[in-house]
Amino acid sequence: MMRRRIPTCVALAVLGAVPACRKETLTSPTLSATCSAQPPSGPAPLAVTFVLGVSGAEGPFTVSVSYGDGASATSADTPHTYTAAGTFTASFTVTTATQSALCSTAVTVQPAPSPSPSPDLPPKAVFKTNPTAVGGTITGKAPLDVFFNMCPSSDPDGDQLFFLMDFDGDGRVDFAGTTGAHCRADHVYAAGTWMPTVCLHDIDKDGKQLHDDQCRTYTLVVSP
Repeated sequence: MMRRRIPTCVALAVLGAVPACRKETLTSPTLSATCSAQPPSGPAPLAVTFVLGVSGAEGPFTVSVSYGDGASATSADTPHTYTAAGTFTASFTVTTATQSALCSTAVTVQPAPSPSPSPDLPPKAVFKTNPTAVGGTITGKAPLDVFFNMCPSSDPDGDQLFFLMDFDGDGRVDFAGTTGAHCRADHVYAAGTWMPTVCLHDIDKDGKQLHDDQCRTYTLVVSP
């Protein structure tokens, strides 16, 4: 007769030596995810690298990323740049064949710093006369018609130019303005010695002077 082999634990249990055998059940580890942002804050535009940690995954898994600003990805390895200011929650969903896990991390983006204003530059003054001044002196016979021209002048910042002319050199302005008609003028001189002065400066939108006058004084020697 064939004898059936009885498992040891069952035999011992029959004899009262040990409790009946227990059936062991194997369980899968719980899937979990952790994530962090580097750097977690900064001014816009802010480039952020994310670090994702996954544990308990048996077999392959997929990753779905939502950066919190409307952008998304399928990998945590791709850096992301936040262009707008605000606080954003970046979420990472890890999925296996049987489980899923979610983690999130906050990113704070400050407004971009305002650019430093460029210094306002003075005008580039150009002074011309006809007859041409030689060493600042113009000579001729009365009546001597002298043409003063500051029209080639310019301003590197695009500010408006203001022109002033003192034809006889007495310190009083005889002709002034901002238009193309004010940057040039002629004046007829009688015999004598004259010290005319022409000037310009730049002004802001409210008409306020921005820089000091740039002037040129000429010596006119007019013979009878």
